[in-house]
Amino acid sequence: MLRKITLLCATLLALHATAGADKNDEAPAESEPAAEAKPERLCIKDKKLEGVARHLAELQHIPPSPELIKAAREAGVDANPVYAKFGVTGEFDSFKVWLEDLNKTSDAPLICGRARSGERIVLVAAVRAGALSEAGRNYLHAEVIEDFRDPYLVVRDSTGSSRRIAVDGGEFGSTISVPVEWGRPLFVQLVATGPNGPRPVAERWVGKMPEGPTTRSGSQSPESWLMQLRRSAGARSLRSNRLLSQEATSHAQRVCNSGRLGHELDPNGDPEARLLKRGIEARVVGEAVARAATMREALHAIEDSPSHRMTVTDLRFTDAGYGKAEDEKGRTCAVILLASWPRKVP
Repeated sequence: MLRKITLLCATLLALHATAGADKNDEAPAESEPAAEAKPERLCIKDKKLEGVARHLAELQHIPPSPELIKAAREAGVDANPVYAKFGVTGEFDSFKVWLEDLNKTSDAPLICGRARSGERIVLVAAVRAGALSEAGRNYLHAEVIEDFRDPYLVVRDSTGSSRRIAVDGGEFGSTISVPVEWGRPLFVQLVATGPNGPRPVAERWVGKMPEGPTTRSGSQSPESWLMQLRRSAGARSLRSNRLLSQEATSHAQRVCNSGRLGHELDPNGDPEARLLKRGIEARVVGEAVARAATMREALHAIEDSPSHRMTVTDLRFTDAGYGKAEDEKGRTCAVILLASWPRKVP
């Protein structure tokens, strides 16, 4: 009997600066008069994101993507993923186009916040598919929007250990107890399945957010990166599988071509169904998908996400395939496809 493991997507999104060069690579903005109202129709205003936009507007440089995500979490923004665009006064049309493009490729409604500092304007947007909020001491409330289902939490404690917690509850969500003995700070992800498959829809820190840089694997090769990651988790190394790599590469290209980050981007369905289409059957199938400026950043996005890390370090896997593609903006789309004892079938 076939079994599927949780399929997850990670994204580490680069910020775009407008220095008067390529207009398509410009930055997000805040607006005011009539032209400013247009972008607002494409997203819902959010006060916490406005705070993030003000923080970014005051900076004298364009921060890397991890700093954007950190700033959002510090401001209490739990929505995932988070995007930012920089610009200057008079570029409202480019901000409108930017939001329209985000709406086309997002699987849930957008929330956004704007700010300005002198001539610089900043627009920050996030995809709101669910919410993860504090509900009293040692309690969290989790809920997802109508188009998402099968929610659960993944909680990483201060030792780096992660746990999966079921989320029960209907349209009003569910309140979950977070045991006090779990070492703080905790990094909590709410994962749910939407139109493009399962992904983390909300993230929150419980306890003080760690300061300083995150320690990560230094390898840029997906094979050696995964070997290091699994070794640190006490899991065995995986065989590199040519057939899995072919499907992983095809899906990476799918992600780049569509502009959408997900596992179910075509009629062939999820990774298990896509492998069966190629005549490959496995006891367990798993997949991690990421998009970032470079392969290293894409791998770091997977490594930093508790739910993704649980997937790629699962003890049951025996084989792995690695896929890479590049989109029109030069970003890397990476896919790690995993299977337990895959075999060819008629």
